Amino acid sequence: MEKITLKLYEFYNLDAELNGVTNQQTGEKISNGLLQEKLPLVTKYWLSDLGKKVAAEKATVEELKNDLIKKYGKGDDKGGISIPMVIDEVDSEGNVVFTTDSEGKSSSKKVINPDFQKFEKEFNDLLQTNKDLEYNTIKLADFANVETSENYSTFFKLVKVEEAKVVPMS
Repeated sequence: MEKITLKLYEFYNLDAELNGVTNQQTGEKISNGLLQEKLPLVTKYWLSDLGKKVAAEKATVEELKNDLIKKYGKGDDKGGISIPMVIDEVDSEGNVVFTTDSEGKSSSKKVINPDFQKFEKEFNDLLQTNKDLEYNTIKLADFANVETSENYSTFFKLVKVEEAKVVPMS
């Protein structure tokens, strides 16, 4: 077994590299992920095992993120909680401040939501936390026949490159 220390945000990257990425709004597949490549069965097994560990860590971070949303967010009439990035500016009496554009159109003046800034700072601090990941040894030779146009930069940190043995000439 190997061990590597990654930042929590790198678990998100690694999950995307292993499983691919789908546009959540359109359902369109943006990238397939390493697990969709043609790989030897043993290699695919160990990558699937790695994927489960990464997904579990990502799920833990998502729970903490949801706790932060509950902490800083506001509930709506449907029972949902959200933290808008921008909110209406209010004056000292609590009235919404309006502004008029060059065409004479009036609209509420927007400002960055201070609760969103607190959420963002706390969540980004969490994502910088180090976490150890234990995984089965991954050798570059296991991927010798894989042809891909993808770049698996976080995954590459886990790959063990075996140095070629130099045979001295006599």
